[in-house]
Amino acid sequence: MIISLFNTTIKRVIVFFAAISYCTIFSMSCGKGKNIPDVSHIEIDLDLIRFEKEMYDIDSSIIEQKAQELAFKYPDFIKDYTSVMRERSQKDSSDVFVLTHLMKGKQMKMLHDTCMVLYNNLSEYEEEIKQALQFYKYYFPKQPIPKIFTGITEFTYQGFTSGPETMYLGLDYFMGKEFRHYRSIFPNYQSQFFRPEQLVRSSMELLTGEVLGDYKENNMLDAMIYNGKKLYILDHLLPYTPDSIKIQFSTEELQWCQNNEFEVWSFFSNEDLLYSPDKRKYMKYVMPSPHSPGMPPEAPGRTANWIGWQIIKRYMKNNPQKSL
Repeated sequence: MIISLFNTTIKRVIVFFAAISYCTIFSMSCGKGKNIPDVSHIEIDLDLIRFEKEMYDIDSSIIEQKAQELAFKYPDFIKDYTSVMRERSQKDSSDVFVLTHLMKGKQMKMLHDTCMVLYNNLSEYEEEIKQALQFYKYYFPKQPIPKIFTGITEFTYQGFTSGPETMYLGLDYFMGKEFRHYRSIFPNYQSQFFRPEQLVRSSMELLTGEVLGDYKENNMLDAMIYNGKKLYILDHLLPYTPDSIKIQFSTEELQWCQNNEFEVWSFFSNEDLLYSPDKRKYMKYVMPSPHSPGMPPEAPGRTANWIGWQIIKRYMKNNPQKSL
């Protein structure tokens, strides 16, 4: 039985571990014991645009006029936003037409009104984002500070970037796991992380993608190393944030991974998953899923990403001359 791997010692894996000098790293701290630089002197001019308010906090009689004004005011962003939100029946329609259609939509307006109960004021999150951007500027001084738009996508997109200079965050993805609209759309293993405390983390994850750029995924190892790099960057942009939030595990799931690190690596090696090019075989180990197939039921999905994170941590520890 595959699960029996978690109760046995496998010689070939021990040899492999010795060959790569792979060591266990345990960390559930929120900044304790970390060498966190002082970034208080770094000035961040945060440009956060409440696009959902500009769309919906208006008189219904001037929607067409307002849509034109927004298209003129934010031409590049509107192009990206309407591209994400455009329905098939609207694919040949103008950006202004699509925006007007969205602004007239009753469901979108109702969702906006609901979101505003929680997010009418974003000052608390602005301070957290600003601090994260101070770390971002410290570690990546050549990267621009993005203009950040918030909005509503009716559960189409949690967020996206248009290059390193523009970011979008869909507030309807951070309403709390009990938000009634999630139940009929998303499985629980996804919606349980649609919480306010994930908003800043999600914004910084978008920036890690801009820093790392695209990559070619030939096998599971490529994916787990890439995702491990993203998590390692998040460690530095969000040094006071719990690891469970950064990787989107529950505290129990994170503890399970820490307690079973060797066995998880053993499983991947013995099932010949590390160099497998077949995404169907390894997708649940690197993408959101209810659990990792073949492992005990306590094992969360995306266990490969957690292992990738530990590999990057160990690599950076062993190569102190390497910068972020």
